[in-house]
Amino acid sequence: MLKRILTVFLALVILFGVSTGFAQNEKYGSLRIRYFKIGKADAFLLRTDKHAVLIDAGEEDDGPEISSFLVKKQINTLDYLILTHFDKRSIGGVPEVLEAVKVNKILIPDYKKESALAMMVFNLIDGMNVEKVTEKMTFSLDRVEFAVLPAALHEYSEDDDNNFSLVTTIKHGENSFFFSGDIMSQRITEMLDFGLLLPHTVIKMPCHGQNINSLDVLLDNVSPRIAVIPASAKNPPAGAVISDLEARGIRWYCTKDGSVSLTSDGYGISIEQTKKIKKE
Repeated sequence: MLKRILTVFLALVILFGVSTGFAQNEKYGSLRIRYFKIGKADAFLLRTDKHAVLIDAGEEDDGPEISSFLVKKQINTLDYLILTHFDKRSIGGVPEVLEAVKVNKILIPDYKKESALAMMVFNLIDGMNVEKVTEKMTFSLDRVEFAVLPAALHEYSEDDDNNFSLVTTIKHGENSFFFSGDIMSQRITEMLDFGLLLPHTVIKMPCHGQNINSLDVLLDNVSPRIAVIPASAKNPPAGAVISDLEARGIRWYCTKDGSVSLTSDGYGISIEQTKKIKKE
C-alpha cells in the first residue's frame, strides 16, 4: 500500500470573556507565538504587529529549522533574543540564528557556565549588544508589554542552571503569557515569596513536562487556562503532570505532537497545532 504524509492543521479557537473575539483586534493589534516542535528543547517566536522576539534557540540541530522559519516569515531582525539559561536545549541553535538574522539586543541571565557549547556562544556574542539581566526588566513592542524576571539568589542547592532561568511574562490586552524557562522548586518558592507568581492565561511548562517539586504551587498561583509543554515522543511529559493539568481543567498542548501556533488579539486566543499523520 502506498504511504504518504498528510499534514493536518487542527485549529481550535478559544475565546475568553467576550463573544466578539477577533472583531475587536484594532485596539490591541495582534500577538503571534510559535512554540517550535524541536523535541526536548525550547524555542519560542513572538511576533507583534511590527516586531519580533525569540526566546531560546533549541539544540544545535534545531538552528536550521528555526532560522529557516524566520527567513520564511521574512523576519530580518529580532528586537530581542532572550536566552533563558545556558543549557544545551536553549542555546544550541544560537549560531544559526545569528547568521540568519540581525539581533538588536540579547538578554542573558547573570551566571557562568563553562561547558564547551556555552563558551562558544559567549565568544560568539562577545561585542554584540548583550545585557545581563540582574533585576526586573520591562519593555513594550507595539501594544505588547514584556517583563523579564531574573533569579534573586546567586546559588541554589538544586539545579543551578535551571533555577537561574530568566522568566518572561507578556501582557497583551486581556491575555497574558508566562514563559517559565526551566525553573524548579526553589525558584518557584522564591517567586511566590516575592509575589511574582501571578495569574496568566497561558503557561509554558518548565523542564519539558518533568514532574518537579512545587509544580502544584506554580499551577495554583499562575492558574493558566492553557499550558504548552515542549517535549518529544522519546521524552514525553510525565503522566503525573498531565493529570495535574487535567485535574485543574487546563487545556494542554505538547510540541511532540506538532508545532503550536497561538494568536492573540488582546481579547480572544486561537490555537493551531500542525500534526503529521502517517497513513498506510
